[in-house]
Amino acid sequence: MPNAPVPPGTPERPAARARARVAVGLAATALLLALVVAVWPRPVSEEPPRPPAVPERRLSAPEVRAPAPSAPSPPPPVHSVPASLAASGEALSAALNEERVSLTSSVVIEGIDMDRSWVCAGESIHLSARLGGEPEPGAVYRWVWPVAGSGAELHPGPALQWQAPETAGRYRVRFQVCRDLGGRRVGVLAEREVELDVRRCGEQQAQRNEPLRIMVSQRGQGSFSFEALHQGSARITAYAWDFGDGTTSTTSEPHVEHTYPLEAIGPQEIKSFTVRLQARLDRGGPLEATAFALTRGQPPSEPPPVELRVSRWRPLPEGGWRSDVVVRVPEGKAVTWERLERISLHWDGQADTSMRPWREVLQVEEELGNGGFRGYVTVRASEALPGIKQLLDQLYGHDAVGQEVVVSWSPFKREPSPEEPRTVEPPPRK
Repeated sequence: MPNAPVPPGTPERPAARARARVAVGLAATALLLALVVAVWPRPVSEEPPRPPAVPERRLSAPEVRAPAPSAPSPPPPVHSVPASLAASGEALSAALNEERVSLTSSVVIEGIDMDRSWVCAGESIHLSARLGGEPEPGAVYRWVWPVAGSGAELHPGPALQWQAPETAGRYRVRFQVCRDLGGRRVGVLAEREVELDVRRCGEQQAQRNEPLRIMVSQRGQGSFSFEALHQGSARITAYAWDFGDGTTSTTSEPHVEHTYPLEAIGPQEIKSFTVRLQARLDRGGPLEATAFALTRGQPPSEPPPVELRVSRWRPLPEGGWRSDVVVRVPEGKAVTWERLERISLHWDGQADTSMRPWREVLQVEEELGNGGFRGYVTVRASEALPGIKQLLDQLYGHDAVGQEVVVSWSPFKREPSPEEPRTVEPPPRK
């Protein structure tokens, strides 16, 4: 039976009061929860809450990262030569302390041959100039190139063994046909510049590892022996030779001999012939190599108007060698000496030349009149390294009527050892 309503003024019973208090408490709790849910911050885009910040610590060791996937390494960069090393002809003349004079001439520099298209840093490359047109009597052939720190270097002759610097890049070398105008004045008849590619190489790219090379050995004044040096598993079926003088030959053996005609070369003139070889393989494409042969024209048939006497070279206590030289000029003649050319002959037939004022090489002890003298020349140990077979000195001058006078001798000669190739040596020119 339901409870009857309580009349007004009747006191409440304890149970009723307890139920009223519970209802009020529940209502207050519900209101408080609603307020808390309304103001509680919502999570942002499902990201986990960030950990509390910690003070930064500096590590003494570098951070170690996982290695990236391997990729092919890019080729080494080629650095351009500084502007100071890409000098013009005028700048090179200034570096050599010369006064440059441009002259008209019919001589033509047809090209510059190289024994390879590029060179490793620190190794050498052979250059040879091809000349055409009408030759200029008394012309001087030379190579000049800029060098950091010293301005420029000079090397005489139509061929050059150029030592590449240790820094990779592109370097310029200039070949010139010149005439000495006296004093510091140098007349330039023709010139041509070549840019050389110097690369940073690995061990397998060194010249000694090239698949085909040519070894040159000089047998006589114009006679040479050429040998092909091949590295590789493929068999060579034929060797096609081009000797650079219009003659060719095809052989089945790796060596061949050739003699150049000297009658077409001017007296005492050095001429360079470019020798090209194509080796045909039994499989794969052919191999090619280039080398140079240097020859000198026959000396004039008439004897020079001076008398020359040279002692045999002998070692010096402090190292090196000395040769005594006596030059006598007959009465009624007078000779003015100008320069001395030293030619270094290598065992492989190559030749290097250097030209200096004659009194820098020849030490005069007594003047004998009319240009004659008694003196000596010395050869430093550094000029006669094991790769040098013989040195030749050539003394140049002019007589009273302007005719060139040349005398030559050998201040040093090394006999071949059993391990070194034996060559037929021409007698010294006098």
